[in-house]
Amino acid sequence: MAQYGGYGGGYGGYGGGYGRNSAMNQLPQTPKKPPTSDQIAEEQTKWMNKKLKLTEDQAISIEMANLDHALQLSDYQEAFMKTHANIRPTPQEIQQIRTTVDKWQADKDAKFQTILTPEQWEIYQKKKKGMPHTTQ
Repeated sequence: MAQYGGYGGGYGGYGGGYGRNSAMNQLPQTPKKPPTSDQIAEEQTKWMNKKLKLTEDQAISIEMANLDHALQLSDYQEAFMKTHANIRPTPQEIQQIRTTVDKWQADKDAKFQTILTPEQWEIYQKKKKGMPHTTQ
């Protein structure tokens, strides 16, 4: 019996968790809270630090740019949600949102370009679509 995992018939224990009392059925499904602006900026800065090997001064400047951008998006989203709480946005409004967010992303990238070395900037351009919480 020991060769086959004991009482579970080879599934690592007592029944393997496939029955109606499995952990999946016992845990309530609570929605995950969206990250705060601080968390978004921190995650993006960590990602950039790992990919671009930022200096300490660069990391501080990058984190400030990421935080400014995250706060700007958060404020914009909050204001939009208040005005559109019960109204679906029109296609024109959706396009305006995209245009605004794309402009802000371009502004953030322009700041990054002044902070990063040419080599770091090139790496960032190639890998930025993999950055967490990106708007691209």
